Amino acid sequence: MVVLEAMHLKKHYGTASNLIKALDGVNLTVKRGEFVAIEGTSGSGKSTLLNLIGGLDVPTEGAVVINGCELSKLSDDHLTVFRRTNIGFIFQDYNLIPTLNVYENVILPVELDHGKIDEDYLISILEMLDLHVKQTKLINQLSGGQQQRVAIARALATKPAIILADEPTGNLDSKTSSTVLELLRLSNQRYKQTLIMITHNPDIAKLADRIIRIEDGKIV
Repeated sequence: MVVLEAMHLKKHYGTASNLIKALDGVNLTVKRGEFVAIEGTSGSGKSTLLNLIGGLDVPTEGAVVINGCELSKLSDDHLTVFRRTNIGFIFQDYNLIPTLNVYENVILPVELDHGKIDEDYLISILEMLDLHVKQTKLINQLSGGQQQRVAIARALATKPAIILADEPTGNLDSKTSSTVLELLRLSNQRYKQTLIMITHNPDIAKLADRIIRIEDGKIV
């Protein structure tokens, strides 16, 4: 089953005399449960692609379809709700709320849409990520690796169609990075979770089922 289709995606900036083609005609299909790494150097267009897939930016041309829904056809309000319920984001800088504890951060996307929390599922996530004993801890009481685990748990909490991870180990040391990557792989396998990960590191990309390389805004 196809979860994601990106068709003829382009993202251009500037005018004709000074046109920057951040993304220049990308086609991409991802199946349910697949782990895809998008690899490329800085400025290659990989983060632009992730932002378009996640509905955080609007393409100059082309379309993104997730679970049969074309993002460009949604109103801003509907797109916001769609993102929360269908797309999980894992960022390099975690993007957690420091005034909330671990449990509150994890369930926040579900509560924002007044959804019912699946406690059994939530417990399984927290146990897998070794966070079940830290549920009442505030974010500033955790290490960087633990904070990234919270970000992974939050991304999984809504049972999204797809998880987008943007350099998820960029701020972590090598040992912690390995642990976080193992956990991402485990969540991909255990929950049949579709995962698209941006990386500039070829060794990290090798963990994926499929590697897509981008250069100068094109898949090569």
